[in-house]
Amino acid sequence: MKNTAVFIVVEIIIGIAIMAGVWSAVYYAGAYSSEDNRMGSIILAGNVHMEEQEYKEAIEKYDEALELDPENGEIKDAIAHAYVQLGSSLGNSDEAITAYEQAIAYDNDNRSAYWAIYNIYNGRGNEDAVIEILNRGYAETRDENMQIIVDNIQIERARLAAEEEARLKEEAEREAEEAAQTALLSRLYQCFSEEGIDSVKELIRGEEFIALTDEIVNRETSFYYGDRAVDGTRSGKGVAAYMDGYYYYGDFENDVRSGKGIWIRAAYSDSSALGSMIYEGEWAEDEPNGSGSVTSNYYADRISAGGMTKQVISGVYKNGLENGTMTLTGTLRSGGSVKYKYRASEGVAVKASDEDSGVSGQYIIAKSSDESSNLTSDGSKRGVGGFVD
Repeated sequence: MKNTAVFIVVEIIIGIAIMAGVWSAVYYAGAYSSEDNRMGSIILAGNVHMEEQEYKEAIEKYDEALELDPENGEIKDAIAHAYVQLGSSLGNSDEAITAYEQAIAYDNDNRSAYWAIYNIYNGRGNEDAVIEILNRGYAETRDENMQIIVDNIQIERARLAAEEEARLKEEAEREAEEAAQTALLSRLYQCFSEEGIDSVKELIRGEEFIALTDEIVNRETSFYYGDRAVDGTRSGKGVAAYMDGYYYYGDFENDVRSGKGIWIRAAYSDSSALGSMIYEGEWAEDEPNGSGSVTSNYYADRISAGGMTKQVISGVYKNGLENGTMTLTGTLRSGGSVKYKYRASEGVAVKASDEDSGVSGQYIIAKSSDESSNLTSDGSKRGVGGFVD
């Protein structure tokens, strides 16, 4: 984490320290300079090295002087200053850090050294080291800017930790949800492959399967179980759940329904006369395309006396819509049967007769094979449930 404002403050502090070193050099020269004073001679030699930016040599001289007066705080400050200058000449290297640490060893209140170490670790992105040096610096100098940076780092870390915790929780929930979906679809896959369609209808009418499709809110989304290609795309045999209670079992290729498959819905509102709708046939480009049949089953007690309890419409479908010659075979509630043939173009049934249909807004599209009844349409599109807008 970069802290530009504090970095500028650090540069100012280091600049002040440099000036302080110059003032110290003058002081040492005046205080100790005399021909018969060994201390003054040593310090003067150290000052000369400082002016020549020979920091290691200066440190050696100041250390020599300190041996003569081990408790001299001014000499310790001079050594600390020399180490700071040495560190600044070493860039952002580990050797520079060592020099700054030496400065702190001689002067634990040396803010310049703490900030210089901070700048190096901050530039490396080493937050742990940044926190350690600033905590140490704050304990010795009470520099509030150090504490502010540490607090900001901790706040940011707490925020990131909370985000990561939320992400992991969400990921765990998603994985658990996917596992539950897989378990349900695995059961359905087995039911399709090993049991009859009636068993499939009963299964997908269960609360778990209704809830599964209720989670899907658009046509582009589906939950899948089955074969996959090496790249992870759906390929081979599989089963998938779609919005509005629809399920598909059959062939996939390049991640879409393609080949032969069964499309079914068996859960409707309690007031609906329709009990189930099943399309079985050819698929291409993720839609019913080719030959197939739509079987619709109705509850006998929810239809009129002359209605059909079952109807099967066979023919060619284009993008889920009737397209071509279609054959409708129906089982009447009375027990009889009826059969019609008609033509449709892109889902719209073609008018077969100008004769009055007897129903307002309807036109005749076919007569039954025994010519005892008419099949009518209002022009609405016809096709596979879930693909008719």
